[in-house]
Amino acid sequence: MIQPMIRLAIWGVSARQKDVIQEMHRLGVLHIGQGKGPRGEDPAGLASLRLLRSKILGLVESLGWSDWAGITGDSVESVEKLMSGLSPEELTHEIEKSLEEFAVRLASLLKEKNDSEELLARLKKGKETLDLFASFFRHGRTRESTALWLVTEENANGAVAALKTAYSARGEGWEGRVHFVSGKDAFGVLGVRIPRGLEGETGKILTERKALPWDLSELCPGVSAECRLEAVEKRIEELSSRLAVIAADLKRTSSEWGPRLGALFMFLDGKTEQASVEAGLTLSPNSFGLFGWIPEDALEATVAALKEKFGDDVLLQWRRPEEGEWGRIPTSLKNPSLSAPFELFLKLLSPPSYTGVDPTGAIALFFPFFSGCMVGDIGYGAVLFLIALKLKRNAGEIVRKIGSILLAVSLWSMAWGAAWGEFFGDTGHRLFHMEPLWVERSESVTPVMAFTVALGAAHVMLGLLIGVWQGVRNRQRHQWMEKSGNFVILFSFIIGLMVLKAELHGAFFSIPIILLIVGLVLLIGGGGIGGIIEAFGSFGNIISYVRIAAIGLSSAILAMVASSFMDVFGLSVLGVTLAVMIHLLNFVLAIGGSGLHAARLHYVEFFGKFYSGNGEEYKPFQRRSGSSWKKQ
Repeated sequence: MIQPMIRLAIWGVSARQKDVIQEMHRLGVLHIGQGKGPRGEDPAGLASLRLLRSKILGLVESLGWSDWAGITGDSVESVEKLMSGLSPEELTHEIEKSLEEFAVRLASLLKEKNDSEELLARLKKGKETLDLFASFFRHGRTRESTALWLVTEENANGAVAALKTAYSARGEGWEGRVHFVSGKDAFGVLGVRIPRGLEGETGKILTERKALPWDLSELCPGVSAECRLEAVEKRIEELSSRLAVIAADLKRTSSEWGPRLGALFMFLDGKTEQASVEAGLTLSPNSFGLFGWIPEDALEATVAALKEKFGDDVLLQWRRPEEGEWGRIPTSLKNPSLSAPFELFLKLLSPPSYTGVDPTGAIALFFPFFSGCMVGDIGYGAVLFLIALKLKRNAGEIVRKIGSILLAVSLWSMAWGAAWGEFFGDTGHRLFHMEPLWVERSESVTPVMAFTVALGAAHVMLGLLIGVWQGVRNRQRHQWMEKSGNFVILFSFIIGLMVLKAELHGAFFSIPIILLIVGLVLLIGGGGIGGIIEAFGSFGNIISYVRIAAIGLSSAILAMVASSFMDVFGLSVLGVTLAVMIHLLNFVLAIGGSGLHAARLHYVEFFGKFYSGNGEEYKPFQRRSGSSWKKQ
């Protein structure tokens, strides 16, 4: 449900300004709702705090530390006690001074790591090429030098021909003088054994063919080409060992400094937020004003805490929101523990407006019902139940909520599995002679499809009723007339079908006809031609619920196919393996497909009848925990 909100105004003496802001930050219930006051300049040190916060975050990310969930309130409070009483300027100076040596050491270590990784990559790439010249190097002669040149394959042929001519003219043998290795791009590497005294002429010939000397001296200084392979291998081994030492040092530094810097960042984040709020206060020479919205159920405790700590130094005023403020009031959702996890579905949308309707309760009822109907297997439901229990024990809040949702889906899957008589397909019938409590959906397709259409009609009409109620409550005549007209038209068709089915007297047809006329009047009065189009869309929405039967039927058939492998191969390793693999595939498809399509039925067919996601999210002024700061 959407919590009632109260407009809270806090007036205080200027001397207690920082203390009041700090206390409201600690209480964490006030959604700040004010712009900059007449003296809206940033307080001294705010820019420095923001810069320092960014620097510390940069250090944390450089360390590769990410255990934000492990930062407790106690660790942040210990930093706060250590830094209490310092002005923003003093705070910035002290922290920068204490971190200066660490930052320099970390930067040096990271630079060495990056340089070593870059050099190692170049050495490995060079080694790959040198490996192709290993045999060429081994067969070198004493009175010769070896050189490597980068040259295109097209120019290499001309260079080799020119070298052969030049060497032959000097009476030098040609056999085994050159070796060419094609590269991945246009360039390859040409190895040349150069007789003593022909180094200059060889270089001139190759340069004329646009060849470039491939010099590895910066990687292995003072080593000849034929000895570089061994030198490169040794250098790679040395760098790999050094990188392992650096990695261990960084890991140790991360485990030691990561939590400290994380707690320091969270502390500075809070200080920065407090200073930012201070910049927007309504100020007078001797007083200040802080305004915002607070949930009604938190008002009493907040007032008591402020009065106890500040007494007559603050004046508190509160009131209920006025109609003209409804569009600016933040939306805060509060639901029972069983339905609260389903608020996740609203995270993909803008929050409902303050005067709108929170659909979380309806999602908690219908989503697992629809999804479980599609899965409809006791065995699959039991497996999903175990997975859900595992997820609910996870440390992450979102993962725990997903576990709660899957738990509800698993229970409905087992319930529908009993109705359809399915336990890993027809395995239950084969082993335990299990019979369906209602129908076997793989054989009774028509009744199941009719049931899902009726289910869709009920779901869509519920959405229309919510839309009517919302329009009446908000005094939006066009909305409630359009939604009620749409509802009456659907209802008239249902009555008409019932009359036809029961083969009643023709006089009974007057009832649906009258309802149809009334519905059309309301529909046109509320939405005009668009209302009529909306009515046709509602019929299409209802037909969409046939997907519940279709997906469930495909899952049931695939489960039966998996079990049939046992008939073909018996209790052999192949038969059991194939059956398990198909069941596993079907389980993944059933859970994924049922979840996606059940969500679509809510987002499109159901929400489209009433949901207005133009609200403002309730963001209380509070210390952010875990990695929630990343979402701001």
